Amino acid sequence: MKTIFRKKQLMTAVIIVFLVLIILFMHFRSAKEEVEVAHFYEQNQEFLNGGSEESMKVVEEVRDIVIDVKGAIARPGVYKLQEGDRIHQALEKAGGLLEGADETKLNFAQLLHDEMVVYVPLVGEEEGSVEVGNLTTPQGEENGKIPINRAEAGQLQQLPGIGPAKAAAIISYREEHGAFKDINDLLNISGIGPKSIEKLEEAISFH
Repeated sequence: MKTIFRKKQLMTAVIIVFLVLIILFMHFRSAKEEVEVAHFYEQNQEFLNGGSEESMKVVEEVRDIVIDVKGAIARPGVYKLQEGDRIHQALEKAGGLLEGADETKLNFAQLLHDEMVVYVPLVGEEEGSVEVGNLTTPQGEENGKIPINRAEAGQLQQLPGIGPAKAAAIISYREEHGAFKDINDLLNISGIGPKSIEKLEEAISFH
């Protein structure tokens, strides 16, 4: 009789231990799943929220620009590109260079800007007409003013207070940041201050 009672006690204890183990297993499994879900949400929060403000801002800031491609190019014409694109992308869109195009006159890395003319010269073509990416007119000036966004180093050095170093800095800034929007943008050039701006204002154009 005692033996049967002890067996029942043992079985009851085993069952209780088994149930406790099951409860503990379910508890830890549930806790692990909650941690994994929280980790997943944390990693993908930006996606679930529709993107960060920074990524949305980048999308909003991308603008279309219109470029006129001329000269020794497969398909001359007007093309739509995006702000931040460079001359090599405009040339690719226009079908590439023709045989005889003078690549030495091209700055493939130059930034494009809206209403820009990209002219591809032939080898041996005389300078003084339109040059690639610079929108220079045959006279190189507009109503007596030098186009700050198109002028080459020689033209820039005709401006008051602009020597070789500042001319190079202006061209470098143009290639890196795009066209100058107004006279105050020139303050970003080292060595050009408010007094220089006063002298330059009547001598340059921004077309």
